[in-house]
Amino acid sequence: MLTWNLVGSSAAIFFDPSTLTRYSTSVALNMDGTTEPLLTVIGNPIAGNPSQFALERAIAALGLDWRVLSFDVAPEDIAAALNGFAVTGICGVLIDPSVSHAASLWHAEQTGNEGQLVDCLVRSDDGRFIGSDERLLWIEQQFASRAGVEGLYFGHGGKSSSWNAAALGLKKISGHMSAETIESARTILVVDDLSGPPELEVDEWPEDDGSTLVIDLSTQHPMQLRIKELGYEVVSHIDLQIGVLERALEKWTQMKVDSAVIRDAVEEYLGV
Repeated sequence: MLTWNLVGSSAAIFFDPSTLTRYSTSVALNMDGTTEPLLTVIGNPIAGNPSQFALERAIAALGLDWRVLSFDVAPEDIAAALNGFAVTGICGVLIDPSVSHAASLWHAEQTGNEGQLVDCLVRSDDGRFIGSDERLLWIEQQFASRAGVEGLYFGHGGKSSSWNAAALGLKKISGHMSAETIESARTILVVDDLSGPPELEVDEWPEDDGSTLVIDLSTQHPMQLRIKELGYEVVSHIDLQIGVLERALEKWTQMKVDSAVIRDAVEEYLGV
C-alpha cells in the first residue's frame, strides 16, 4: 500500500495498487468516463506553484474531464513517489525544477538514459513513463528561428544549472563585453545568479530594433525592464513555465490548447 501526505495537511491518501488500473495516454482519451485520467504536479516546495491551476483551466478549455493533483515531495522521496505513480492510472507527471535532478536519476534507472534531465513524464502504450526535458526543448524552440547567428550566455551555469552554453551553441561571457559584441548577437540567454561577475552592464548595451531575443531565466532583476526599454524582445522564466505547460499538455492529451488560456491562468494565480 502506498501513502502520500496531502500538501499542507496531516491527512494521508492510501492507494492499493491492486485496485487501480493503468492505462496509456492514448487510451485515456477514449475512456468511458468511469475513471477520470489523472495528471500530477510534484515539487518541493509546491505551494505557490501555478501549474495545477493553469492545467485545470487549460483542460477545461479543451473540454476534457481530467483531474490534476499536486504533491509536495522531498527530493529523497521522489523515487518512491514515482514508483507509486507508475503502478496507478496516472498518465502524466509535471516535475518542478526543485526536484528534477532526483526525478532524472529515477528515470535513468528505469530507462538507462543517464545524463538526461526530465521535467515531464508521459505514460506510453506499454504502461511505462517516458521522460523529456521540456524546459530545454522550449529554449531550443526559441533559438530555432535565429539559428546560424551568434548567441551570448550570461550567468554562472554551474552544476546546479540546467543549461549548458556549449550545447546550446552560445558564447559564455566571462568578463567585460563591448557594445559591438551585444550588437552582433541575435540571442542572449541570462541564467542563474548574477550577483557576481560577469555583470550585465546594461548601461553599455546599444539600442535594439526588436530583432534580438533576450531569454532571462534569472530571478527577475531591475535590469530586465531596462533591457525591454532598449527595444530587445525579452522573455522570462514565467514565459518558460507557460511554454512548458503548453508542451506537456499537448503530449499528454494529443490536443493543442490556446497558450493564452495558460498565460491568463498563470498570471492570475501569480497576480501579475
